[in-house]
Amino acid sequence: MAKKKTDEPKVYKEHPSVDQRITDTLRENYMPYAMSVIVSRAIPEIDGFKPSHRKLLYTMYKMGLLNGARQKSANIVGQTMKLNPHGDSAIYETMVRLATGNEALLAPFVESKGNFGKYYSGDLSYQIL
Repeated sequence: MAKKKTDEPKVYKEHPSVDQRITDTLRENYMPYAMSVIVSRAIPEIDGFKPSHRKLLYTMYKMGLLNGARQKSANIVGQTMKLNPHGDSAIYETMVRLATGNEALLAPFVESKGNFGKYYSGDLSYQIL
């Protein structure tokens, strides 16, 4: 036997719809979320690190990079993606900020080699002076 199809939509009684102004909805839902993001992720804590910096440094510690060994940044980013679900570009930017020569921090925490983190290195051709 074939099942009968009903044209009536299903009504979920557990989640009834509520008539509410959009501004009230935003005030109740978005503002607490935005404040949580600002307080917990966007503003560095007393040590100057954000959670993404801590995840990157912890990954580098677990990889044994404290003894001066060098590792390709792609390997570090790949390992950090297990802890940080935001994608590789955000992790690369975090690593660049922590690197030597970026002047973003008073004391750099990641030593780089080559053109790592230089904003001008990608599109400059050789110049003869």
